[in-house]
Amino acid sequence: MNAYVQKLVSDYFNGALKQQRAYPLIIKTMDTALILVTGSYSFGMSNETSDLDIEFILPDSQHTAILEEAGGVQNLWVHDTAHQPLVDIKIRPLSWLRNRLTGSDPEVLWIYQHAVSIRDREQILTKLLDEATQRFHFAIFDSITKSYKDFRTGITVSAAREPLGKSLIMSKTIEAALVLPFLARNEPYPYPKWRSIWLKNNHNEGAMIVSLCEQWLAGESAFISLRDEIDTVLIEAGYQDLITHFWRKV
Repeated sequence: MNAYVQKLVSDYFNGALKQQRAYPLIIKTMDTALILVTGSYSFGMSNETSDLDIEFILPDSQHTAILEEAGGVQNLWVHDTAHQPLVDIKIRPLSWLRNRLTGSDPEVLWIYQHAVSIRDREQILTKLLDEATQRFHFAIFDSITKSYKDFRTGITVSAAREPLGKSLIMSKTIEAALVLPFLARNEPYPYPKWRSIWLKNNHNEGAMIVSLCEQWLAGESAFISLRDEIDTVLIEAGYQDLITHFWRKV
């Protein structure tokens, strides 16, 4: 997959990119930029409607200089709708990427763990990911506890006094159900668009959990079965104490 994506990018750089207004500026950054592909092409879920998302990450001083030369970000970014696949190129400062990875956000960490590195001569992404992964693991118990608390609100859905309240409870519960299996394995998770698909494809109980979420959302009495599945996943991962003493921990 990486080789396929790298060829797509190489072909674009050597061909259609030359027709873009931003090309003379972009070519100046090629030797110094950290160049990444993110989005569906980076983790093997692309189709005919997917965009090829390319990020150029520059040292802050170089980014400032090239932004001034361009006369504004609108003259620097590429949105090539004439190309198949559609190509989006964003040029950003290193501080932007560093700030994105400074917290312990599992979605952001997942995105960049699955990014395809086109050029990273100084191993910048590797270093940032190592630091971000350490922060994520340090906060994992708190993340699991919070998500499990959100998940267990599902038991109160029958007490909701109006439809919108019920929808909010179900949404929070289902979101937690789809992330807890990843967190239980000390793994980050994808953003919502891909979460259920990734769970089905990458977790032994993923298909069952997704199916129970869908059944519950469709109005069937599936929450207790869903709770049993999630509890089993957490217990197998060593979180028996969280399940047993749940109400004491929230």
